Amino acid sequence: MSYAGRDRPASESAAHPDGEFFNRERELASLEQIHGRDGAQLVAIYGRRRIGKTSLLMHWIETEPKMRAAYFVAHRTTSAALLAKFSQALQPMLNTADPAFSFSSWEAALHELARLARTERLVVVIDELPYLLECEPSFATILQAVWDGDLRRSKVRLLLTGSHYHMMQDTLASPRGPLFGRTTADLLVDEIGLREMALFLPAYSPEQLVETYSVIGGVPRYLEAWSDRRPVLANIRDAILSPVSMFRNEPTFLIQDEIAEPRTYMAILEAIGGGMKRPVDIAKAAGVNLAHVGKYLHTLELLRFVRRIVSIEAPTRAGARVSQYEIRDPYLRFHFTFVLPNLRLLEQGRLDRLLGIIRDGFDAYVGKAGYEEICRRHVAALSDQGELPFDALDVGRIWDRRVEIDVVALDRRSRSALVGECRWRRGKVGVEVLDDLKSRAAQLQKLRDYKLHYILFSRAGFTTALEERARKERVWLVQGVPAGAKASG
Repeated sequence: MSYAGRDRPASESAAHPDGEFFNRERELASLEQIHGRDGAQLVAIYGRRRIGKTSLLMHWIETEPKMRAAYFVAHRTTSAALLAKFSQALQPMLNTADPAFSFSSWEAALHELARLARTERLVVVIDELPYLLECEPSFATILQAVWDGDLRRSKVRLLLTGSHYHMMQDTLASPRGPLFGRTTADLLVDEIGLREMALFLPAYSPEQLVETYSVIGGVPRYLEAWSDRRPVLANIRDAILSPVSMFRNEPTFLIQDEIAEPRTYMAILEAIGGGMKRPVDIAKAAGVNLAHVGKYLHTLELLRFVRRIVSIEAPTRAGARVSQYEIRDPYLRFHFTFVLPNLRLLEQGRLDRLLGIIRDGFDAYVGKAGYEEICRRHVAALSDQGELPFDALDVGRIWDRRVEIDVVALDRRSRSALVGECRWRRGKVGVEVLDDLKSRAAQLQKLRDYKLHYILFSRAGFTTALEERARKERVWLVQGVPAGAKASG
């Protein structure tokens, strides 16, 4: 295989620091399936910064010794310089060793690639496509023309990847984009789950993994900066808050990479991080006109920075009136919850004071940012495995103006529901939590005609009194992190 753009693509890292590549079976299987297809393949590969796109592709190529492949990484320079690098990446396929060789134009390079791939499968990766489009804005239009002509009749596997989600979408998926309708497959490289995180941090307990996920998510490059020989809060201090941390300004970079004028978006994220959920509250806290806030929230949702949530019993096409929003990216959520509101402490070097604020609110934060989603996924898995007394196709949250419940699973046909509460705290959960859950469930008009079942999740376990009552009333009790728990997406 040949590289160009850098001496070798710098790993965003889906691999362990020791070099071992972990998991990504789903993504590798997808790549194998795409490679095995007949005809030309134009593949869009998406994923946030540092998620491991480069490592994934490098691992796939390097473990297939018979694969003929070229890897090109774009960066900010001139179009001519990038064309020369791309030409050098293809050079081994041309049986030439001229170090000064370069095609005369991008059209000529792509036509030659079509000729080379006329009779054999060639894999060509263009990594950081958005940088190439910055340097050569006409590249997408050129590729469209050559694809519609020679390339689509070849056996090329052209993989286009990049971290700038908005630009990738505009170029490849938008009806206005020049390559719309040409891609033959899309692959999203997402965060890894708790099971894979445990391979990075084998000395951590399941509880520490949940705490870690709630802070940095399943982003491999962040995990490499974490040490399972140190408590989670010590890692927060060293890997995030420290003046020498490479991730200290990461949230700003993530947003500025996608949004040219980020001030309003930053204000909206700060409002959500401060606890605002409804559009009306977000608009007020951020100082944005309510008539316009939906547009900004929609953009943040498309960029996968925020997640729109609808109560499980709301209509399928529920509008903003019944919607809530939360920050989807765990690292951004942590930043806008703890770091940005206390930025002056960080700038003054008062790390211990800031760490104290984080410590005081950390259990409540982890409960909302990580544990609740893990519990909902566990309930969905129980249903899929046939272990619930009904078949729950819908699992989520439910709320009205007065009451909110963390975990709800519904079977609309049998009018059965499982309602649950998640408690991420150090003390054992007692009977008062069950009584409160039952009281809140009874207040929900949406569940009035459902047969209710109950489940409680607790980090620290349950009192003897609650365990005895749960046996009598057939209440599900789940202590700690559910076995096989997942958290990503």
